[in-house]
Amino acid sequence: MTTFSSGDAAFEGFRLTRENPRVVLAWSIFHFVVSSIGAVVLIAFGGDAMTQLAEQPEAAPGEMTALLREMAPAYMILAPLGLATMSAIAAAVYRLQLRPQEGGFGHLRFGADEIRLVLLTLIYYVLAVIGLVGLILLAGVIAGVVAAVAPDAQAPAAWATLLFCGGLIIYALVRLSLAPVLTFQERRLVVFGSWSLTRGHFWRLLGAYVLAGLTIAVVTLLTTVIFAAVLGIISVTMGRGLEGVGAVFQPDFSSISAYVTVETFIYLVVTAVLNAIYYPVILSPQVVAYRAFRTPEPAPPYEGGAGI
Repeated sequence: MTTFSSGDAAFEGFRLTRENPRVVLAWSIFHFVVSSIGAVVLIAFGGDAMTQLAEQPEAAPGEMTALLREMAPAYMILAPLGLATMSAIAAAVYRLQLRPQEGGFGHLRFGADEIRLVLLTLIYYVLAVIGLVGLILLAGVIAGVVAAVAPDAQAPAAWATLLFCGGLIIYALVRLSLAPVLTFQERRLVVFGSWSLTRGHFWRLLGAYVLAGLTIAVVTLLTTVIFAAVLGIISVTMGRGLEGVGAVFQPDFSSISAYVTVETFIYLVVTAVLNAIYYPVILSPQVVAYRAFRTPEPAPPYEGGAGI
């Protein structure tokens, strides 16, 4: 068993991207293609509704409901697309570090590994809903008891309950955080195996995740500021003024020709590169923890899968 360092784990993703520029380029292309497909889906199935929402931000509740209902087909397509995308890129990050010999375009595939990660995500979604319902019921019971026994203590009790429930959620998320990498490496659904593997390591794991999240947030903020400045210069140079910058953050989904502009294209490229860095930074601490906490075992035989 190796030593786990929160700092080393938090910056592992940056090391990974620095040492594998071709893989990062492949991931950037992948994210760009997926984002472009998502934009086309929105335009084709909900473009008019999104345009009306942008033009009428204070629409009446009935009109808002009708517009959201009109956009439903788009989100019914985008939801599984997003789930498949996240599973594919997560598997690619794990594969690069745990099974680099499998190769492929950016280690991207969509086979049994990715399907298992999709199923794991759906299972956790159901468990999260059940857990949140349980916490809401618990909070309601506590509030009722406090109101009956000590009415003056309702406000402090509410804050204490909120902090307790929030802490419980964070604790569960950290303790179960190695489930995806376990599922990937063991080539089987591992829903609760992370709980025993992370026993006694909560604070170090939390530190790694917080540090990685803060670091990528700073990188994203700085990139956004620089991007906005450069985009403003380009937009002014092309005679569009600053309206071109505003259109990037509130694009016109009424048609493909209206959506596609120089500014929008640059935006898609920049966000694709940021996503290609974001995922390894956020996911790599899991791989570092897995290697540190688990006794090395030979990986099961390669199953194959369709490359992307």
